[in-house]
Amino acid sequence: MSSPSLLEQAKTGDAAAIVALMNQAFQAKGIEVRGDRQGDCLRLWLTSATLPLQAPTVAYVCRGLARLQIQPIATLQLYAQQADGLADGWGIELSLDSPTDEVKVLTVDKASAKTKSSPDEEVDPVASQIDTAQPSPGGIDQTYTLLELEPGATVKEVESSYFKLKAQAIRQGNRAHVEDLKRAFHQLKDYLENPPPAAQEPAPGDSAPSFAEMMNALPPTERLEALLKQRGLLAQVNIQDTQLHMAWLAVRVVNPEDAARQVHTFLKTQNLAALGLESIETLVFSSLSRDQAIVWQQSLPLRSKSKR
Repeated sequence: MSSPSLLEQAKTGDAAAIVALMNQAFQAKGIEVRGDRQGDCLRLWLTSATLPLQAPTVAYVCRGLARLQIQPIATLQLYAQQADGLADGWGIELSLDSPTDEVKVLTVDKASAKTKSSPDEEVDPVASQIDTAQPSPGGIDQTYTLLELEPGATVKEVESSYFKLKAQAIRQGNRAHVEDLKRAFHQLKDYLENPPPAAQEPAPGDSAPSFAEMMNALPPTERLEALLKQRGLLAQVNIQDTQLHMAWLAVRVVNPEDAARQVHTFLKTQNLAALGLESIETLVFSSLSRDQAIVWQQSLPLRSKSKR
């Protein structure tokens, strides 16, 4: 049985699929789209070099959503920002059943736009594509505090508390707290789903292993996952014959094409044999929805077969 198409996934209310379709529609306009869903509310953030005009943009998005006929979604929150953050953005909330009635103006935090602090500042091109890549200040203990949880909470409890607190912050117009909650949520969820290995006390007379020694002790896929995580990209890595597959959640990567190109360039500069990847000829990149369905995929050659 074939997997559902991107359009079919969008019709069920899958936020990642809706965002992927919106990015296709807005690509010619130079607008990037991010988004998520909370219950029956779909939230979309539009970013471009120049601030999108409100009236035509809202009408365009509403027409697209109407064609999709997404039953589980009743409310749309739409935000627009200029990429350099110099212009004030705008935000509105409306009912998709009656988009011309009861349009609510939303507060937009201009500081949330991702910009360089100066022309000389270097920005990692892969990390710049990742939403909420920076850890919450204070480490894991602080994430529990921000999400009003006790250590030992389950992933389900983390998700429940996050969505409840985020809804409260949105109603209060506290965008800065929303971003803090989002960072804490992703950091804690990743920590619970991928717990660090238990530390072992070194034997008397033994010195602690260096970072390089610990990296070399990892299997090739885990070693590459660690290298990518250092660059701000949380990816699942596996090897299938001569193909290296890398997948990430679509909601965490704003521009998967750029991320794929940057990882491709990064790997071409590495010693593949030292990484245990000497047999790899092709890289396969995938963006996944929250239920692990593929919403975008691209293959890039790593090297020709003649160089095996």
